[in-house]
This record gives sequence, C-alpha cells and structure tokens, in this order.
Amino acid sequence: MQEKLSSALSYFCASLLAFFGAFSLQDWATVIGILFAAGTFANNWYYRKKSYKLLQQHPQLRELYEDVNS
Repeated sequence: MQEKLSSALSYFCASLLAFFGAFSLQDWATVIGILFAAGTFANNWYYRKKSYKLLQQHPQLRELYEDVNS
C-alpha cells in the first residue's frame, strides 16, 4: 500500500513540475494578468449589483449617490 501511495505521489509531482515547466515567465505573467482582470471584473460586478439593490431599497439615497459619483 505504501508503494502505491509513493508511486502516485511521485507521478503527481512529476506531472505538476512538467506542467509548470512548460510555461515561460512571459506565459505566467499573461496567465496571472488574466486572473487579476477576471477578479477585478467580478469584484466590480458584485459591488455594482450591491449598490443597485441598495438604491432600489432606499430611493432617498439616490441623490446622495449621484452627488458622490459625479
């Protein structure tokens, strides 16, 4: 049983290192940039949606919101 676990772990580590080794530094920079862009988009979308719901629930805040954002 120990040999199966050791063998599986060895193959997993080798596969992981082969995967990471396949990309150059420029490729990693591109991947990280895409992930940050997607995270920024999701963050902005979430808080815009939250602000919109808040303004729907409290119409008196609309004027204050427009003053702050203009």
